Amino acid sequence: MITRFDIIKKNGKLDLDYASVQRLLDIDLCRDLYEGNFKTAFSKTYAKICAKYPMDTTTAQTFVELNLFRAMTDFYKNLLTNQGLYINVDERFQDIWNKIADKNNFMAVLKEVYTDVSRFGNGVFKACFGDYGAEIVSVSPSCWFPVFKKGNVNNLAGHIIINTFSDYVNGKEIVFKMIEKHRRGSVENELWTYKNGSYQEKLDIERELEVPVLDDFSDLWDDFLVFPVKNTSESDSYFGVSDYACCKSLVEELMLTISQNSKILNRHANPKMTGSTENLEFNTRTGRMEFPNRDFIPVGRDGIKAEYVTADLQENAVKQHIETLMKFFHILTKTPPQAYGMNITTDMSGESLRKIFMNSLTKLDDIKQVSFDSAVKNLVKCLMALNHTPVDEVKIDWGNPIPEDKSELIDNSVKRIGAGIMSRQTAICDLDNVSKSDADIELAKISAEKSAETNSQQEEIPV
Repeated sequence: MITRFDIIKKNGKLDLDYASVQRLLDIDLCRDLYEGNFKTAFSKTYAKICAKYPMDTTTAQTFVELNLFRAMTDFYKNLLTNQGLYINVDERFQDIWNKIADKNNFMAVLKEVYTDVSRFGNGVFKACFGDYGAEIVSVSPSCWFPVFKKGNVNNLAGHIIINTFSDYVNGKEIVFKMIEKHRRGSVENELWTYKNGSYQEKLDIERELEVPVLDDFSDLWDDFLVFPVKNTSESDSYFGVSDYACCKSLVEELMLTISQNSKILNRHANPKMTGSTENLEFNTRTGRMEFPNRDFIPVGRDGIKAEYVTADLQENAVKQHIETLMKFFHILTKTPPQAYGMNITTDMSGESLRKIFMNSLTKLDDIKQVSFDSAVKNLVKCLMALNHTPVDEVKIDWGNPIPEDKSELIDNSVKRIGAGIMSRQTAICDLDNVSKSDADIELAKISAEKSAETNSQQEEIPV
C-alpha cells in the first residue's frame, strides 16, 4: 500500500511495498496469458513437455496453445458493450455529451477498460484536457498507483500515474518517465530521465513538454480525474482479482494433457510392423535381409503373419479428462459452452439463451453494480464539468446483452392483448420502439386498412 506521493527513493528506484510489486508481477503474468505467451506464462509446463518428449528426427516437439483466456475476456467484453450503451444527461446538454463521446470514441475506450478489468482485475478511466477540450483515455493498471491516507484502503488520498516514452536527443535514444500526481482538483506533473531501471534526472517539464508543473482545475471539478474500475467487491482490498486467477491451473493442465496426447498420437501415427523372419527379403543394395517396410520388428521363424503394432492410447480416458477439465472451466468462469460457439441449436429462443447465460449475466451485473456504473457516471460528470457544462444527474442504459427474439415478443404481446392486460398502443410502442403518438398513427392506419378491406368484401357479395 502506497501512502505518500513522493515514491522515488534516493537511489532512483520506486519506493513500492511488497503488495505493489506483487501486483505488477501478476499484471505481467496475466498479460502473457491474454496475449498467448504461454511458453513464458507456463514455463514449467513447457519444460516438462520438452523433458518428457524431447525433439527427435521423426516428430517435432508439440506444445498445443489454447488461448481460452482471451476468448473468455472477449466474450464478457462483447456481452457488456455490443448491445448498445446509452448515456443520458440533462436534455439541455445531451447533444454536447454526444459530441464529446463521439470525438473521444467512448465505446472503444470502454472496451479497453473492460479488457483490463477482465485480465488484470482493474481498469482505469482518466479525464484530461486536450487540444480540443475534455478527453477520455484508458490507463494501464501497471502505470497506476493509488495513494492512501494513513494506510486505510477506504481513505483515498489520490492517484499516481507513470507514463513511459522515449525520444532521440542528439542522435541518442533517451527514455523518459512522466509522473502525474492526482489530488482532488489538481494534478502535479514531473518529468524524469530513466536509465538502467532507475530514475536519473528531474527535468523542467514546462520547458521540455510545455506542461504545467501544477494543473489546478478545482474551479471546474473539485475531485479526481482518475476513475478506477474493479471486477470484485472485497472489503479488505482496493484492487480487483483477474478473471484468470480461478482457471489458470485448469487451462495449464488442459494444455499439458492435450500436448502430451498430441505427442503420443504423432509418435504412433506411423505404426511399426511385426512378424516372422520369413517375411524378410534380401536387399541387394545393403546386402541384408530386410522387410520392404523398414519399420519391422522380427519375432522368430514360426510363420507369424506380418501385422501392425498398435498402441493402447486410452483415448476414452484422455477424452473424459479433457471433458472434466472443461466442465470445471465453465463452472469457475461462469461461461457456458455456448459462449464459445458450442452446443448451439437453431431453435433456441431468447428465453432459452437467457437461462443458459444466466450465470454470465449475473456476473456482468455484479461488475456494473460494484464499480462500472459509478465510475462511468462520475466520468461523464467530470467531462461535462471540464467542458463548462456541468450536469447533476447521469443515467446509463447498458442495453440488453441477449438480443430479443422478435417472434417471441410478438407472441407474448398477442397473448397479453387477448387477456386484456396490454393495449395495442403499448404493444406497438414496445415492439417498434416508437412514441405513443407514432403508435396512434400506426393504429389509425391499421383501422383504415381494415375498414377498406371490409367495404371491399361487402361489395363483392352478390345481391
